[in-house]
Amino acid sequence: MTTTRSSNKTTGVSSRVSVKPTRHAQLRKLLARKSGASIAQIRQAFGWQPHTARAAISAQRKSGCLIVRSDTDKGSVYRIVEESGSQ
Repeated sequence: MTTTRSSNKTTGVSSRVSVKPTRHAQLRKLLARKSGASIAQIRQAFGWQPHTARAAISAQRKSGCLIVRSDTDKGSVYRIVEESGSQ
């Protein structure tokens, strides 16, 4: 006799799946901070190379985010100032 375990009605346990935010969403959260994020901070958060971090910022721009770069003593800081379609 073959039984399937796809039904949780007998056990009464709900099968909730926790969804981990995507790297795209995590990067957007970093860039949306008031202080923004530098390439070094993005590299540390994701373990990326500098060119990968810059490419990910470019992908954010292509998805409609308005990202500004400002120069500070510690290097360039990238920040989302507004998102298109959020009006």
